[in-house]
Amino acid sequence: MRASLMARAGSVAAAAAIATTGVMAAAGAADASTAHPRLATHLGVEKRHAVEHHHHVTLLLGRLSTKHHNMGLRGRLVFLDRVTKKGLVQVGHERTGKHGRVAFAVAPKGVVRFVLVFKGTPHLHSSHSHVVVVRH
Repeated sequence: MRASLMARAGSVAAAAAIATTGVMAAAGAADASTAHPRLATHLGVEKRHAVEHHHHVTLLLGRLSTKHHNMGLRGRLVFLDRVTKKGLVQVGHERTGKHGRVAFAVAPKGVVRFVLVFKGTPHLHSSHSHVVVVRH
């Protein structure tokens, strides 16, 4: 049985579509393999008590680093957030210094919970510290 001209044209069009789709899928996979993933980050925090100008304050000392290689990330914006019943409220921000270190001096009234937050970049994942309780 001979196939009609229309049937042959449909077969050629279908084969071309399948071939094009396969090429596009291969190109997409190649692009994905060369794309650089965002690096995981870690934001640690510790608290220290200090006296500043005859006032007792608590220093919240943070360090932003890459998670797996533990390299400090310099010049990155870190936010100090206060934990409230309604969520996080931003109360300050600082840029990390040498070795990814950042410091905030706080002297709240009563018991307050704080967390440090790094919002991430196109090349670095966001991260946050654990919650620190400050009592004054």
